[in-house]
Amino acid sequence: MDVFGGAPRFLAYPRPVVVQSGTDAVLKCQIGGDPRPAVIWERNNEKIHPEGRYRLFEDGNVYNLIITSVTVEDSGQYICKAKNCIGETYAAATLKVQGEAQEMEFREENKPRFLIKPLSTRVGRGEDAVFSCKLWGNPRPEVMWEKDGKKLNEIFESAHFAISYQDGGWFQLKIFKTRAPDGGVYTCKARNEFGESLAGAVLLVDARPGHEDEGNPKVKMFAVTEGKHAKFRCYVTGKPKPEILWRKDGRLILSGRRYLLYEDREGYFTLKVLYCKQQDNGVYVCSASNTAGQTLSAVHLIVKEPPVRFKQPLNDLQVWERDLAVLECEVPEDSVLITWYLEDRRLQPGAKYGMEEWGTKRRLTIRDIGVDDDGIYLCEMADGGRSIAEVAVKGTIVRKLPRKVDVLEGENAAFCVEVEEEEMDIHWYKDGTELRETHQTILKSFGRTHILVFVNTTPQDSGLVMFYVGRSKTSSQLRVKAARHCPPSCPIGVQINTERANAALLSWFPAQDSRKNPPSGYIIERQEVGSQEWLQCLTTDSATSVEILGDSVPCEADYRFRICSVNKYGRSGNVEFPRAAHLVPVARIQAPLQDALVPEGQDACFTIELSASVIGTWFLNGNQLQDDERFSIRRSRTHQSLRIRGVRDTDNGAEITFIAYGIRDSAALYIQAPPVRFSVLPEDERNKFIEAGSPIALQCELSDPLAQVSWYKDGVKLLPQNGLDFKSKGTERQMIVQTAEFYHSGLYSCKTRGCVTIFFCFTEPPVMIVYPKEDVHLDRYVPEEIVLSCELSRPNGKVTWFKDGQKLQESENIKLKTEGPYRRLKILRSGVEDSGEYVCDTNTMHQSQMELCQQTSERMVLSCEISRPNATVRWYRDGLEVEESDSLILEVDGVYRRLIIPKPTVKDSAEYVCDTADDSVTFFVNIAGVKMAYGVEKLVGDTVVLECEVSRPNAEVSWKKDGVEIEENSNITITEDGTSQQLTIHSAAFEDAGQYVCDARDDVMDFLVKIKETKCRFVASDAIVLKCELSRANGVVGWLKDNEKIEGNEHLICEEEGTFRSLNVLSAELKDSGEYICDAQDDKVVFSVTVEVETLCIKSLNNITNISAYEEDSVTLHATVNRVNAPVKWQRGHDPIRGDRFHTTSDGNNHYLTINPLKRCDTGEYTCHVESDEMHVSVHVKGKTREWVKFSKPLENVVGLKGSDVVLKCELYKSKGDVQWLKGSQEIAPNRHFTIRAEGRVRSLTIHDVTEDDAGEYACESKDERTSATVVVNSNLYRSLMPFAEEFGEATLEVEVSHETAEVRWMRQGVVIHPGSKFTLKQNGKKRSLTIHKLTLSDRGTYSWWCHQLSKINPSFPRGMPVCLTEIQTYERETASFEVELSHSNVEGVWQKDGHILKNNNRLRMTAKRRVHSLTISNLTLDDTGTYIFSVDNIRSIARLEVKEKKLEILQSLEDLDIQEGQNAVFMCEVSLDDVPGEWFKNGEKIKPTSTIKIRQEGTKHFLLICNVKEDDSGEIKFVAKNLETTACLEVEALPANIVKPLQDKTALEKTRVILDCTVTNPRCSIRWYKGPNVILPSERFEICSEGCYRKLVIQQVLLEDEGTYSVQVGNYTSSAKLTLEGKANSVLSNQL
Repeated sequence: MDVFGGAPRFLAYPRPVVVQSGTDAVLKCQIGGDPRPAVIWERNNEKIHPEGRYRLFEDGNVYNLIITSVTVEDSGQYICKAKNCIGETYAAATLKVQGEAQEMEFREENKPRFLIKPLSTRVGRGEDAVFSCKLWGNPRPEVMWEKDGKKLNEIFESAHFAISYQDGGWFQLKIFKTRAPDGGVYTCKARNEFGESLAGAVLLVDARPGHEDEGNPKVKMFAVTEGKHAKFRCYVTGKPKPEILWRKDGRLILSGRRYLLYEDREGYFTLKVLYCKQQDNGVYVCSASNTAGQTLSAVHLIVKEPPVRFKQPLNDLQVWERDLAVLECEVPEDSVLITWYLEDRRLQPGAKYGMEEWGTKRRLTIRDIGVDDDGIYLCEMADGGRSIAEVAVKGTIVRKLPRKVDVLEGENAAFCVEVEEEEMDIHWYKDGTELRETHQTILKSFGRTHILVFVNTTPQDSGLVMFYVGRSKTSSQLRVKAARHCPPSCPIGVQINTERANAALLSWFPAQDSRKNPPSGYIIERQEVGSQEWLQCLTTDSATSVEILGDSVPCEADYRFRICSVNKYGRSGNVEFPRAAHLVPVARIQAPLQDALVPEGQDACFTIELSASVIGTWFLNGNQLQDDERFSIRRSRTHQSLRIRGVRDTDNGAEITFIAYGIRDSAALYIQAPPVRFSVLPEDERNKFIEAGSPIALQCELSDPLAQVSWYKDGVKLLPQNGLDFKSKGTERQMIVQTAEFYHSGLYSCKTRGCVTIFFCFTEPPVMIVYPKEDVHLDRYVPEEIVLSCELSRPNGKVTWFKDGQKLQESENIKLKTEGPYRRLKILRSGVEDSGEYVCDTNTMHQSQMELCQQTSERMVLSCEISRPNATVRWYRDGLEVEESDSLILEVDGVYRRLIIPKPTVKDSAEYVCDTADDSVTFFVNIAGVKMAYGVEKLVGDTVVLECEVSRPNAEVSWKKDGVEIEENSNITITEDGTSQQLTIHSAAFEDAGQYVCDARDDVMDFLVKIKETKCRFVASDAIVLKCELSRANGVVGWLKDNEKIEGNEHLICEEEGTFRSLNVLSAELKDSGEYICDAQDDKVVFSVTVEVETLCIKSLNNITNISAYEEDSVTLHATVNRVNAPVKWQRGHDPIRGDRFHTTSDGNNHYLTINPLKRCDTGEYTCHVESDEMHVSVHVKGKTREWVKFSKPLENVVGLKGSDVVLKCELYKSKGDVQWLKGSQEIAPNRHFTIRAEGRVRSLTIHDVTEDDAGEYACESKDERTSATVVVNSNLYRSLMPFAEEFGEATLEVEVSHETAEVRWMRQGVVIHPGSKFTLKQNGKKRSLTIHKLTLSDRGTYSWWCHQLSKINPSFPRGMPVCLTEIQTYERETASFEVELSHSNVEGVWQKDGHILKNNNRLRMTAKRRVHSLTISNLTLDDTGTYIFSVDNIRSIARLEVKEKKLEILQSLEDLDIQEGQNAVFMCEVSLDDVPGEWFKNGEKIKPTSTIKIRQEGTKHFLLICNVKEDDSGEIKFVAKNLETTACLEVEALPANIVKPLQDKTALEKTRVILDCTVTNPRCSIRWYKGPNVILPSERFEICSEGCYRKLVIQQVLLEDEGTYSVQVGNYTSSAKLTLEGKANSVLSNQL
């Protein structure tokens, strides 16, 4: 129901809704509009369709969105949009689901997730394939396996696969006896009530020789012209899905460049032979087989020769990558034109392809051939004859990608590549972006085979797929076609029932194909009979009937209805209901009638607004009104109106009534008496100009002769008196002043009830020009606007303007203005021709013109003389009184009054008036702006012409350059032509640049001439200077770049020097190009600047082309480029430089590559690249004539505790090399106190039980080098060992200090520990202890302590004296903290490392709290090792921080495992570092990943997964990482013999082959077959097979007597099945070619 009509509007906005998770949410809004609007709901800019958990419901004009079983994901903002043909509107509703955070966390914790994903595998044909995955989810998720998007039970027999579950969350899919069709993408979908998860894997089935052809199928004939394609299609049915093999003349056909094997979307198995040749003649056989049997179909292909044959055809070719390939053929005649093709792509000659013709020979040369050049090449003559050759490119890539792959949306796209070696570095790219494995992108490598699969493709996956290995690549174009989606079909059986009053019941049925293509809802529209417009009236989701009430239509009328089905893909056609229904809306008053007060004679208007459009009747005092000349009745939908024209006095108090469809409303009409009005007076009667002494008579006429009036002058009421009379005659009223005086001038008014009329009366003297009285000449720059002005003694005076005696008329260029007492002449665009004498004539013998012209920056004085020195004078500027300021000075000097402008500017141009109340004088001030010299820019050799025009032809003019008069010569010519003066420089040179002046004595014109080179462009990093000259030195300019004002900075500098203004651009860049403007307000100069980048090039590279050096030495390559910070790249051969031995540095234009130490393998050519330039140098590394012994890692300073062991270590470049250890200058010999070791390249010295005597400098010397370090012994602390503790228990750390008063602070990972519920600190004499309660794994780490002696604190220390800073030894990635306590608080200190001042950043944090200053370093690296200093005033405290590499430890060792055969064995080892690789061994042999053995690393954890373990997998499993190892024992218990998959009853045809099969638990168990009670032994008719756990009995050519019960016995278990035979053999398979 429409309330307001027109565009949609919200009658009630949607309110925020808060509901509990799991309940239903209802969002509603009330919307009006006529026509009825269409309403939709949106979320995240997507339309919500009424399907699933969403339902849309309309209740009149209330629109509801219902969401069932809301979850936290449903929280957010929903938009309700309403639209009709007039307009649209929208509003937002917010839905909040309570408990969002908790539920989200709960859902995340319990929804399925893959702990171990299924891994891609490769098996041989006939082998079993197993996919295993480990899942977590609560409740346990339901798992569904699919292949290529289809459920397994739809494409496989139940006997072909098995799905199982094992304790621990292991799910397994096993496929028995894999065949070629089993290859593809398998996805595991896990789902529970909290969500779902997906993982995929690829199964690759290696092709092995399949079944042999049996029988002689009927052969059909097929002919094709040479060079065309041949396509064979074979339609085969059967379950399980048949395995298809194609053979040609008995040889198996594999997919390649010329043979395409695929199954099309119609179910046909297709072989396509591309570009047929003579050798393709032969018999092609399609063989289809499954467990039920085999069928064959054959065709004989005949390749016909073309009408015109080549004399010599093309020959197939094999070439290596990056070689040259040449294809050559011979045509019948010299004039024959040919075209070359690579398959369907026409080739064009160029850098890649060379095409030659001589005589009848034709040659194609393919240069730098690559993998993508592999394919079919064609030479085609104009008449269609073709010669074909296959070019095979041999190289790193053995099996290439197809040229293109077409798939439908939702299908999988698979790409397979084979390379020549295993473990090669390969990369997949799509549209230039390298691909990484995701749940929709599978990347897998099987030895030399590499696979890429896109799962569930979408059109966005289309693009170019590329495979790279080294410098080789192959590419394929992936095209994903969007699946066709259809809108639903029309509803059927539509009916309408109108038995109920004022209602229509509509019913229908869904279309018959609604199951395949279901509608999400229905839309019902209505049409008013007689109208052409259909409007939506309601929507419904699943209902098949609805009732339309009269209250839902906007107006009373007959309505038709129609219906259509909708879903997210569109809407069906409309179906119209058979007949119309008459509906009447229920109307209510929205805006009632209002009483009206109308003046007599005017129109009275009454309106009423209803809620619906109905027909009503109007009444006047109970009499029904009709639409006629006096009464106008109008109805516009819900708006009803009555207009009564020309109301009379008799209508006063009349009752107006409106009655319609149960509605009645009334209002009263009141008549207002007409007001008294004055008659309109002409203009000359209202404005009186009276001579002094004459009478004044003012007269007006009223509409009412009885009305009383009052007279006023200037707002003051007038009363009768001498000389002033008031008269009244009929409707006329008159005021008479007998003798007019000057004071009688003023504003007179005559007032009566509600009306007034006004008169203006003036007593006027003769018209005179007050000032000026003398002529003043006007000087102006051309072209400018000129204003001539004069002031009259009264504002209504008339003037005439003359120029040189000629009367002036207004035109486009000349405007005549009247402003009060001022008369102005404006010349808009003045020129030389406007010079002359101008006269302002009032016909009273007075004429005047005046103007003051002043240059800026010169003091200007306006002066007037008055008759009395004490008179008051006021100055006005453009009508506003002037207030004295610094820029306007008012001066009084006796009878002189002056206005002084100290520094006039253009803004001071105005009209100034000096007023004495009785008289005034006017000054017209015009300030001329800065006049800029004209800039002329020319190139060397150009002609320069300087030209100006003077006011008269005989004027004397001279030309000057830089102040020196110019004389004519062979290069300079001075000419004059009437008023035109010209200076010509015929061939400009650099010395001709300068300032030129054309001097006409009374005026000058300046020219600034610049001479530039023929081509002038700026190079990046150069400085740019833009310069212009002004006409005077104090002119002000502004600089702009691309119309934006330039602010001076370090890059852009604005300078002034006399009349010159310059802009300097320092170190120009590309962004400095553009248009620069020097703006002087009245003039400007434009500069166009282009900055170019200097082409990068390498100036030199080591100045030599060959370098020789010895192994273990270092060499530095040095390149110099022509620009600082140029992007330089170094390469060795074609590969970028990588490795720890290669170091690149740069210094300005110089770039260096240092190789240290050199290896023999570093020999080669090194290239320095910079953009398009490069230089090369050859490096030759020679073997050393003797072995050098040098240190790769020197000794490092060590701090040790008294009584502990200290180890000094260094490392040599090579493991062989003798060293000598010294303390000071004394050699150290090994004994009980010193231990000297050599382990590989590491040399170490261990000092046991160090004492203070062991402190000092230690050195390690070789025959070629020496390294030294300092040992510091700390005697204040005694270390205690960290105990081992159990989780949730307690651990106590204890230390003993040398003094009982010593203060100890405990730290963990360098952070100070404070006592609390977690930590307890105790002191007992010299012992200090730390107890950690409720231990968890997160408490693991390094705990340290430090102390300072309280007894050493001296109160007399200077202010800010540091008391303690302790040395720290810790490991990488830990946190270290230094603390210093001062004797005073609020003292600022400085932290330094190795002499460099430290500042706070994301790793360094320096704080000060009272007397304690601290430095905390987080995420430590080896570079943080060094000496740290805290200094305040002249005192400092020093400590050393030593950061060591983290020691690798095994956090969780391997555990022994006892499992049953067929289960999965998982071993896990956790180490302390996450970037350490590890290796797995079984019984001493290294384990490599296979289809059943998976190795992976997740952070610090290393996993070994052995799928479907067998008894012989038992043994010792060892994990090795660096020098650590851990072992465990795997014991596999053999499964007891049992039958997993029993025999199945079978029905077969006589004389066919029958297979009875079962699956057992152990592949090594023995079985026995029986028919009834008799044992079956192998024979010609009975074949017993065993393949792994798969057992089968094959009966050849079964007979009727073979019917019966067959059984198999495995240990104590038996399985039986019944074989039934039918007498007639019918073909199971049908085929078609």
